[in-house]
Amino acid sequence: MTPTLQRTAPGPARFRAPTPERREPLWRSILSVLVLGAVIIGLPCLLLWQAGLPPLPRHLDASLLTRAVTAETVLGVLSWVVWLAWLQFTVCTVVEVISALRGRGLPAHVPLAGGTQALVRRLVTSALVLGAVAAPAAVAAPVSAPELPPVATMQTQAADTTPSLSQAAASATSSADGPTEASSPGEQAQSVRYMLGDTELPADIGAELVGQRVYVVQPPAGRYHDNMWDIAERTLGDGRAYQQIYDLNVGRVQPDGRSLELARLIQPGWYLIVPESAQDVDRVVAVPVEETAQADASAPSATASSDTAAGTSDTVAAASNAAAAVPDVPPAQMPAIGALMAATFTAILADRRRRAIAAAPGDDALELERLMRVGADPVRADRLYRILRSLGAVSGRPEPYAVVIDDAACRLLLPRPLPQPPLPWTTDDDGSTWSLPSGDEPAAPAGDADGGTALPGLVTIGRDENGADILINLGAADGDVVVGGEPTMAAELITALALELGTNPWSQGALAYTLGLPAVLQRIVGDRLHAVASLDDISPARAVDPDSVLTGQRHTQQTFVLTSGQEATKPGQHDLSLVRTGPSRGARWRIEIDASGMARIDPLGVAVTATRATGEELDALAGLLGSAAPAPPGDDSRPPVPDPPQPPLSTVALRSAAIRILVLGPASVEAPGTVDPDRRDRLTEAAICLALHPRGIRPEALGAMLWPLGVTGDVVAAMVRRLRDWLGTDSQGIPHVRQDEEGRLLLGPDVVCDWDVLRSLLSASRRSDIHREAELLLEALRLVRGPVGAGIPAGGYAWLARVRTARQADALVTDAAHRAAQLLHDTDPDGAALAVDTGLRVVDLDQRLWRDRLRLAAARGQDELLDEVAALLNATGADEVAEVDPATAALVEELAPGASVRRATA
Repeated sequence: MTPTLQRTAPGPARFRAPTPERREPLWRSILSVLVLGAVIIGLPCLLLWQAGLPPLPRHLDASLLTRAVTAETVLGVLSWVVWLAWLQFTVCTVVEVISALRGRGLPAHVPLAGGTQALVRRLVTSALVLGAVAAPAAVAAPVSAPELPPVATMQTQAADTTPSLSQAAASATSSADGPTEASSPGEQAQSVRYMLGDTELPADIGAELVGQRVYVVQPPAGRYHDNMWDIAERTLGDGRAYQQIYDLNVGRVQPDGRSLELARLIQPGWYLIVPESAQDVDRVVAVPVEETAQADASAPSATASSDTAAGTSDTVAAASNAAAAVPDVPPAQMPAIGALMAATFTAILADRRRRAIAAAPGDDALELERLMRVGADPVRADRLYRILRSLGAVSGRPEPYAVVIDDAACRLLLPRPLPQPPLPWTTDDDGSTWSLPSGDEPAAPAGDADGGTALPGLVTIGRDENGADILINLGAADGDVVVGGEPTMAAELITALALELGTNPWSQGALAYTLGLPAVLQRIVGDRLHAVASLDDISPARAVDPDSVLTGQRHTQQTFVLTSGQEATKPGQHDLSLVRTGPSRGARWRIEIDASGMARIDPLGVAVTATRATGEELDALAGLLGSAAPAPPGDDSRPPVPDPPQPPLSTVALRSAAIRILVLGPASVEAPGTVDPDRRDRLTEAAICLALHPRGIRPEALGAMLWPLGVTGDVVAAMVRRLRDWLGTDSQGIPHVRQDEEGRLLLGPDVVCDWDVLRSLLSASRRSDIHREAELLLEALRLVRGPVGAGIPAGGYAWLARVRTARQADALVTDAAHRAAQLLHDTDPDGAALAVDTGLRVVDLDQRLWRDRLRLAAARGQDELLDEVAALLNATGADEVAEVDPATAALVEELAPGASVRRATA
């Protein structure tokens, strides 16, 4: 069957309910037209009537500079100023109108007209909206379609039933538990599919567009964005014919809830009706589909004796066709913060997991974590950090003004040539560019993994079309860095730079202040960013190296200020590294960003997909990095056991199961069938994904989890078939991978997962007496071989962030280990030690378990205790226990008074 086209945007945006785009108020558009007309036409008429043309000097000699200034001279100069201002305003208007009508990128920059051109751009945009509002009503009305028979079930899946990002995200990644609307068998003899070429349209869109030639706006390809001029040029042979396409579509609501108002503003996935004369554009057609197969499948069995056999054969048939009609899965939209910052945050979250820092993220936050795991580039981030750490030891201490890093090499752009770089660096452009091939980076320094670098102001602007990350050094700018263009995008770019200064490991030595940026930044980064109300509140930079006079290098703590939409300073008149919006005067760097998120960096002459911090991503990051609400005093409640299986499962059931799925440690699937070794990892991930979704998951949602960067339906269908062949069938011949009546894939009852057994045992322990509780806890802990997701292939299992299993397992295992240590401390210290060791294999820096371990060690002698304290310091990298946790330090002082333990250094 032809796959159904999904009416969704890529990435997290597909989970948001569409909201209609707000139009410009009509009175504001009329006022813009009046202002433009008054300035361009009325002002010269008034000048000619009152003062005439500006006076021209008759003689050009030195007397012009020495003669007395009269009132007539002043009026003449003022006349010239007004005429020149009018000319500048008129030129800006012409440039902006041409750009708006052509719809091609940013308009040309008029020299010396920054503020004027920005004002004209707003007026022209508002005035052109008036033209969209005044378009013929008959054109703006939706295209009517003839009444057609009812549409089949699989075409009636509505996209507007998702009220929020989190609910829709859950439906896309955890299989949408809500039922699909279905027509009863026999209720209709025929259904209709709406086809646009080889693509099947949703029923409501198809019914609206049937009979029309329709062009689908394509997603960006590199730096190229589909636009109406090029569409008209390709389909009608003349780009100027775009007005015909505009007239056919203006005001018509598109699948994302927005509508066409300006010809330059079209979005990927929009359906544009084109004139009948268009070439190579398909027409939407209604194709009747007979449902005889469904009628045959729903017919009763001929005899009662064949009921069981028929039911089994129907189940097998349904399973064999489970993925026969899987739609293509579009790529997820990667986080706007970029790959390097995503790598930083995934590392921060991994460290918080090691330290058992509890949080209570919502579904939106978990979805962002999933996407960050997909989009992060930890290898490149680690290469960059090691390079930056090594520059301080390089002779001459190069201080680049920009860094370009890709998978092949890292390049430093230097303000002055240094023609003799140390090996393995090479030089280009007579020493103005240093290059280091990938793989030649120095090793990470031991014992100081969290230190800063000589370039604390290095921040990521974006990634270019070749996949290279472009970073600029704010500390070397020697002037303001000004971000202009679309105001919202500019503010998000500056916010992302502040976020990076507050989180990346190489900026720890910087003083960073924010002015007018979102307050949520402080909740994310803590005291590494300081919010101020004005520049007067900023502390001056302080010296950090008394030998700077001898070395000649800059060794004061650099101060960076990032502001958006503020007028608190005169550009260029301060002693700070300032990143701001506003006028370009006094600016060393100018970055221009458009509404699509493409930014052009003027000094470098390159365009990048800008790094941005949107409001939604900031809120999600705050949810991921925030702390859970503390328990009330005296509350020793334990984490609940989520959805314990019914009926309960035992370790005997796991050992005797036909198929065993193990997730409590390195992921593995034990099945009797054979599998291609090259496909085992992918099929193992698919089986574990099904096991952790006991209510089932649709094939397309499974494909989105396994291939977040996009996959075609036939690949998903082939994977499901291979998984079914590998896991085989049960004693009745029914596949272990089966499909329910709602089309969701799920595993049969003969497949047992160790996570289910663990929850059954822990749930039973909560209802048992002390002796039985200890036995059940130890039995449960014997199932644990490590943290969930241990040893997974790079880039895989990103969906684990959404299903919460890893977080729940960490909490349950550490709680079980602590409880077992409490129960067995006096009666079975070896069993208690085994329980604590198991918990620390999952969360290796959990301080509650370390205190249990220290108590057990103290019972064996002070030497054992001091050895365990040294092991804790080595694991954390801290020099003293007080740096790790105050409660742990207090316990050590109680168990070994007077003992002084410090981490041994090389």
